[in-house]
Amino acid sequence: MGEYWRLDANVTVTVSAGRAIFLDVARDRYTMLSPAQNAAFVSWLGECGTAMPAACRSALAARLGLDDAERIMPRRLSVAVPCEVPGPRLPEVRARLGEAVAVARSVMRARRMLRRQPLHANLSRRQSALDYRRPLRTAPDRQATVSRAAIFHAVRHLAPVRRVCLLDSLALIDWLDDELEGVQLVFGVTAYPFGAHCWVQTREMLLGDEPDTIGRYTPILHIGG
Repeated sequence: MGEYWRLDANVTVTVSAGRAIFLDVARDRYTMLSPAQNAAFVSWLGECGTAMPAACRSALAARLGLDDAERIMPRRLSVAVPCEVPGPRLPEVRARLGEAVAVARSVMRARRMLRRQPLHANLSRRQSALDYRRPLRTAPDRQATVSRAAIFHAVRHLAPVRRVCLLDSLALIDWLDDELEGVQLVFGVTAYPFGAHCWVQTREMLLGDEPDTIGRYTPILHIGG
């Protein structure tokens, strides 16, 4: 179970190897505090209900636009990442021509949207799709989700667009379309050396990434059920 904290509508924070790492979705950036400020902030994060140290408030106001005068109360969130090794793998599939064309369109559409709109707008759009709930009379088909994800990865190399985790994750969510029940988009980070990655998963399995890769990252944001 990965834990992180939400500081306001746009800013989340997690702790990786003792370092607090912040994600500001509105500004599309990650940031960290100085070592001294980091130690004070991490200590504060573990003490529910206390006031944030003044030096940390000032630094976060400057870097992330958080209100220096506001009493920030972090909200703890968690997400289960199914990254056991070995873990379940996507099945081998043979995609039809029409499916290959449709996957390429999803990839091109994701690239176009990332170029035209900021990160928070793209995530808001995917949030709406992932929060959709089927009518109660229709049970979710987990195998259909897995099979559709397998088709995406089987033909993704045919799209003339360089692989990038954010683009591919957004494209996969679009491609899954009606098979989004229980699907999550997760962002993760690692402190030493700094790295960031995002991936698509269900509660039971990763929809494309290898467990040993994802296991290196600490979740900092997730959307979807």
